[in-house]
Amino acid sequence: MKIDITSEIERFKSHITLPDNNQMIFSGIFGIGKTYFLKEFFNKHLDDYELFLLSPVNYSISNNDDIIDYIKYDIAFELLGKNVEYEKTDFSKLLTAQFYLKDNFLDTMSLLAKSGGKIGKAFSDIYENLKKIVNNIKEHNSESQIDEKKELIDFLKELTARDNSIYEENRITELISGLIEKLKESDKEIVLVIDDLDRLDPEHIFRILNVFACHFDIGNFNENKFRFHKIILVCDIENIRNLFHSKYGTKVDFSGYIDKFYSREIHYFDNKEIVSKSVETILASIKIQGAYDHIINLGARDGTTTVNFKEILEDLINNDLLNLRTLLKLFDKEYTLKLFDFKIGDNKRRASSLHFQKILVFDFLISFYGSITSLSVALEKLAERNPSKLVDEWQLRRYGNLIALIDYKNHKTSEGDFEYNNADLNISIKYSAMRYGNWRDETTANIKEVTYLDNPDIKRFDFPFAPLLKIAFDEYLNLTRIKN
Repeated sequence: MKIDITSEIERFKSHITLPDNNQMIFSGIFGIGKTYFLKEFFNKHLDDYELFLLSPVNYSISNNDDIIDYIKYDIAFELLGKNVEYEKTDFSKLLTAQFYLKDNFLDTMSLLAKSGGKIGKAFSDIYENLKKIVNNIKEHNSESQIDEKKELIDFLKELTARDNSIYEENRITELISGLIEKLKESDKEIVLVIDDLDRLDPEHIFRILNVFACHFDIGNFNENKFRFHKIILVCDIENIRNLFHSKYGTKVDFSGYIDKFYSREIHYFDNKEIVSKSVETILASIKIQGAYDHIINLGARDGTTTVNFKEILEDLINNDLLNLRTLLKLFDKEYTLKLFDFKIGDNKRRASSLHFQKILVFDFLISFYGSITSLSVALEKLAERNPSKLVDEWQLRRYGNLIALIDYKNHKTSEGDFEYNNADLNISIKYSAMRYGNWRDETTANIKEVTYLDNPDIKRFDFPFAPLLKIAFDEYLNLTRIKN
């Protein structure tokens, strides 16, 4: 399924082109579609950017000290696919011989002397002592010199040559940086994207951050490691914040630590509106096995079940509890309704899950989330984050199926006037239970009045939809336990 992300592409284009915006954090929750979006963005701007996309998820199985080498490996692998001219120099044998003789004169003379008769033998005997004397003279001469600046430079060179140092600048690093510089000769900006940063172990996360921060710490804001034009770190910044406080303590200033990794501001990727617009298409693509179109047809946009289902999904999306990756799992898939009968009260009357549309919705939601526990946690969080919504009398009609399921022990699928009270939510709902459908075996509620339980004279317009949805789900779980 192709998702229209035009609006977000334009928003990110405005961000990435901000002056001096060379270090960026691209933040969004897991599964929201960050990788998909970035690939689409850079594919649409091939003439403007040369992309290096690294996904270091596999680094988790490696030692912390190996992180820099793996980053260099991935960059080098990407370079092999780029249009860059590699340098290759062929030295003549004569020139190579001159360099060798210059650096290895004594060793060469010793080899020649060994085949030179008595004189050669005598020279060979004193060779080792002569070589030792020469080396001692060099060492003494070096120790006699005083050059403080050289000492500092030698120390810096030793540290940058050391493997796995965050300051390392060995031959491969210099080679990669040089090749990046060659790519800069084009009109494109060279961009390094470190994807899925917060899916690593905490030690690996902060190791990578420290690698790219070392240039900033010494005040070199115009240059980053490997000399990319731009570096983009992709993560959920809230996850990084939680890991930081877990590692260093809640009193340590996270803002002061993280602000060196972005030049202007954190870019928060928000595709809620895009995903919400895709809900109807995804629902309509689901194929229901069996002859149940008269009860549930998600292709009918105005159908009660479709409208209810769409509202629940949009509420979950807008509260960061349902992401694009999860939503797309059921796109164009076949689905089998999970049907069961259950007793109503202590009598012999029985009802079917087919007769309560909210039960069918919960079955679908469990498929979306993969488990009852995951859905239960999501609905609990939804109730906390969005405890009520303002509704009018027409909108109340949408919640008849919700009340019919919650209060089934009261109405027992019989028609008539009933009242549902909930002291925790301070709500009283008066409704008429109704039977409908081809065989009048489906049950719903026509909500007539909603008031405060402790003040029944005041009409209530803030409807606690999410808390009631969680109550309905708990009732659904009870029904699945007592179905036999």
